[in-house]
Amino acid sequence: MKKEVSSFVLAVSLLVIVSCAVAQDIPVAPLVKPIHPKLINISGTWKYVSSTPSVRGVCPAGGPASGSCTITKGSRGYSLVFVSGRVCKPASMCTFKGTLSGNELVFSNTAIVDNEGGSATNALRLTVYTNEHISGEGSSRYVHPEGFQCQWSHGITLTRKSGK
Repeated sequence: MKKEVSSFVLAVSLLVIVSCAVAQDIPVAPLVKPIHPKLINISGTWKYVSSTPSVRGVCPAGGPASGSCTITKGSRGYSLVFVSGRVCKPASMCTFKGTLSGNELVFSNTAIVDNEGGSATNALRLTVYTNEHISGEGSSRYVHPEGFQCQWSHGITLTRKSGK
């Protein structure tokens, strides 16, 4: 009986060691391979969720956001407009212009955002995984005319139902 128990313990120990070694060899990468770029059709309405931003500088971090946005394809690239869930002052800060290269969307906007002449620039770098799932990261920078600045970064995921 002791021999059977010790053989069992040895077998379980080896299984755990092999499992841990195999798990360490798994690359950290998305589990979903992105859609082939020729099949991308992302124009339409999307739901988005963004994480709580991290901030560098003296500005408040803000909180997570969620709502809806639209993506449209035009002759000069793509537009992304946040329709709900964000406060954009001026309103133009809810509209991003960008390009699609392979599976990567890159959007940005910039504007003077206060009566002191401070400017803000926003950027989104997103990967199209399917025509129903896009995710990536966003960043923002505010620069005051007197030289101080703040930077934010956050994760963002866009989803929609199939066929929309």
